[in-house]
Amino acid sequence: MKILVTRSDHRPFEVDRFGAAWRRAGGGPSELMFVTPTTAGDVAASGSAFAGLLLTGGPDVEPARYGAAPEPGVERHPDPARDALDLDLLARAAREGWPVLAVCYGIQVLNVFHGGTLVQDLDRAGKGGHRAPEPKDRLAHTVTRSGGRWLQGCPGEFWVNSRHHQAIDRLAGALEAVAAAPDGVIEAVELRGGERFVLGVQWHPENLTQPEHVAVFRAFRSACPAVSRPRGLSSGPRTPDPGAL
Repeated sequence: MKILVTRSDHRPFEVDRFGAAWRRAGGGPSELMFVTPTTAGDVAASGSAFAGLLLTGGPDVEPARYGAAPEPGVERHPDPARDALDLDLLARAAREGWPVLAVCYGIQVLNVFHGGTLVQDLDRAGKGGHRAPEPKDRLAHTVTRSGGRWLQGCPGEFWVNSRHHQAIDRLAGALEAVAAAPDGVIEAVELRGGERFVLGVQWHPENLTQPEHVAVFRAFRSACPAVSRPRGLSSGPRTPDPGAL
């Protein structure tokens, strides 16, 4: 079985970026299957089983998805088809018990899926400093970890890159905030009170090589036993070891 990785049709570079991050975490390209809104029908028709779901970065979630009107003057980059794809796959992941790793746009759509809302523009909300697009590995600010399970092996405070103008506003009740920026912007969430690996991060660990960022992918991969265990061994559910971070 493979890890299903979502991306937008106009972002083919995600294949190389996440493929490189996956290799750093000990995986191989053959473990990943990338899906876009255009190819989603082919994936569904294949009837394939999957070991996990990875949501990559991309657009801005449409405000209507979380019951809001577009704020005047905010530049948005919506992709309704991508929203539909990721929301549908999050529903399937919940039904089938897949581990989930959600990056940048991914953490935002994960929060919306569970009933939360988003800040439509951080600069307008008085929380600047989260848009540092170049170079991709530029460390923009620190995050402070505050409990949780899947980031337990990370330092209490560490540096991240950052290139987003939206973020979680009202946190969904099903989620727990486990890391935040100095200005209070939520930087990582986990599914509350569950054994299933569900982790959302607001930064882009796929562009970083420091141990704590590689460990995000390693922990996710270890939660997907159908790809992380050698053939011939049991592929039943397994809880990843937080100490591996």
